[in-house]
Amino acid sequence: MAESELFMLCGSMCAEYGGDLKRFGPEKYPEQLQEMAASGGPVIRVEPWVAGVSDETDLLRVLTSGYGTMLHTSSTALTYHDVYVKNYPRGHVIELCGLDLQERTAQVNDSFLLDSSGHAMTYVGSARLDDLMQGIIEYAWLVEQPAPLSPSEMHAACAHHIRQYLTGHEAIWRGVPTSNESETQTGKAVTGKQVKRGDEGYRAFVGDFRLLADMEDQDFRTYCHEIYYNLRLGSALHLTDYTADYCLLHQATLGPQTQHVIELAQGLYADWHKLNLHIYKTGLQLRKHRMPEITERALHLIERQRHMLEELMILAEQAAE
Repeated sequence: MAESELFMLCGSMCAEYGGDLKRFGPEKYPEQLQEMAASGGPVIRVEPWVAGVSDETDLLRVLTSGYGTMLHTSSTALTYHDVYVKNYPRGHVIELCGLDLQERTAQVNDSFLLDSSGHAMTYVGSARLDDLMQGIIEYAWLVEQPAPLSPSEMHAACAHHIRQYLTGHEAIWRGVPTSNESETQTGKAVTGKQVKRGDEGYRAFVGDFRLLADMEDQDFRTYCHEIYYNLRLGSALHLTDYTADYCLLHQATLGPQTQHVIELAQGLYADWHKLNLHIYKTGLQLRKHRMPEITERALHLIERQRHMLEELMILAEQAAE
């Protein structure tokens, strides 16, 4: 299954914003996997990593089960590249491919590595096992060999998640509870700021760019870097790139109008990329006066993004019938 198809099945386009400019992106990892399974994708089991209890034998057990294994870790534990060690810690997902308990190493596949310039690259190689285990948040594995989805099932999930993006609603898809329902069932109270999702999340995130104007210089530089990173990985640039790729993969079933959506997505990707570099340079140069212009440009791109997804949703709904 292509990454763009997984992106659509998980509803990862519905980036969330809760008021912290350093954090903008898809919902938590277990919820994305739950959404993927409920959308007809592979069933993946997720276990929390419990410090002092979980160890390498747990990883070895799931690794030898015969199906893929993934680790959700803190980026600071990924000591095989300086970009993780030197930057703000954030959650990151890698594939676990092998373990050598005698040498205390793990073989990993990291498909979402960004170097300091924002260039996407892949790391396939060894990682220090003890470092890795210090940062594991959860580990996940395929419960069974995934069954292929029909194009109509894939398009139904795609259309559903686009509608979530457009409305900001939580997931209600084949019995998947909303976050409020989950919290009620587990006895957790709803706390903190309201989280906004999808189109509303993008607009709230960009609307808070105004807060940067009054920051101290070092904070301004840091926040511009984090905004750049969040737009590059997990939100706007991923969304537009995967939208184009999904349409290219499914052009035969989505129909001839798909070419227009591909062109919209590719144009948006290029324009988000330009704006994102502008944000990064603005932080380095401490050009705080640019923020109103950056905000205006970003809101215009968000409007174009909404229009693109509306067009894809119509095509996906028609193809799912």
